[in-house]
Amino acid sequence: MDTSKYIITTRPGIKFKPVKTQCIDILNIPLTSIQARNFDENIGKELIQAKPGVIVLTSSFGAMEFFKNYYKFTVNPDFVAIGEKTAGIIRKYAGNVKVPTVKDSYGVLDLLSGYENTDIALFRSNESNNIIRESLTRRGVKYHEYHVYDVIQLENTGLKDSFLSSSCNGILVTSSMEARIFRETIGTYTGGKKIYSIGKITTSTLESLGYKVSLTGNSDFEAMIEKIDKENCNSGEWI
Repeated sequence: MDTSKYIITTRPGIKFKPVKTQCIDILNIPLTSIQARNFDENIGKELIQAKPGVIVLTSSFGAMEFFKNYYKFTVNPDFVAIGEKTAGIIRKYAGNVKVPTVKDSYGVLDLLSGYENTDIALFRSNESNNIIRESLTRRGVKYHEYHVYDVIQLENTGLKDSFLSSSCNGILVTSSMEARIFRETIGTYTGGKKIYSIGKITTSTLESLGYKVSLTGNSDFEAMIEKIDKENCNSGEWI
């Protein structure tokens, strides 16, 4: 709807789907683009040799790339998905998928504690955070990490003008990489506008850059938009 007020989201274009709102408009300004990598036969060979007992998929896009190119090289592995969207893709091809209660890297690690005696395979992006790999390395757990897509920073997005506009109520940042780009673009001044985030890692990145985060959500983008919309409805600012 047209409320004359909007919240910026920074979702990559390939991941963004419009969400119906009542009290605030959504302006998506992608700060990054996602590009799939070509099939790598060496990854297939490693999967055949390692026979991982569990596959970890931390995004719906990564899940699609895994099943398109590499599922055929595995033998009945279990799956761990970071959220329900990713799990939904997995369930189209395989049955045994676990989703953490806390839908972030720490929640994934909690589930992986039951797989420390088997080989773990992570399928992620080139910009994935270090939390899972550092924890597994520290604990001496055997794992392989494969990058199946790249996240690339976009230039000349128009973010600064849109954010500083009087029509903008705030911004929803959906990754730690986007948080760093936001800081590079805007600086520390926010003019009292609200900063929202998805995931604890994104929140901690924003806070380390000097921002106060008003609300943090899990991996469900649509659910977070609904919360922000409800908050704006209750504020009465849209009237």
